[in-house]
Amino acid sequence: MSDDGHPYRSRFAEESDAFPLRQSLRCRDELVQRSVKTALAVILVGLLISFGLSAHRLFDHHRARAGVWGEVLLLGLVVVTLALTVRRIVTNLLEIKELLGEWRLWRTRARTGGDQG
Repeated sequence: MSDDGHPYRSRFAEESDAFPLRQSLRCRDELVQRSVKTALAVILVGLLISFGLSAHRLFDHHRARAGVWGEVLLLGLVVVTLALTVRRIVTNLLEIKELLGEWRLWRTRARTGGDQG
């Protein structure tokens, strides 16, 4: 809880007399942006998995000509990229959850016409 009794301090409120409607719209815009980023990251995870499987099949088919280290390095890079992307998705989902709460708070304040929330 913040000092003024609110559950948390808004990331968008630069001043204590911030306009609730404006802050609500800023939260909504940030929420849409985070949602699009998360959807694109989920698509990237699917593409990385598909690429990793295709690369594995390619190395498996040409095992006699290609070394084992090439496959290990490539699939290692895919796994690291996949792990970082999944971490980003989890972070974005937690951020979306926080933004939803903040958006509801500002929307309520805008509807009631002040900073009573």
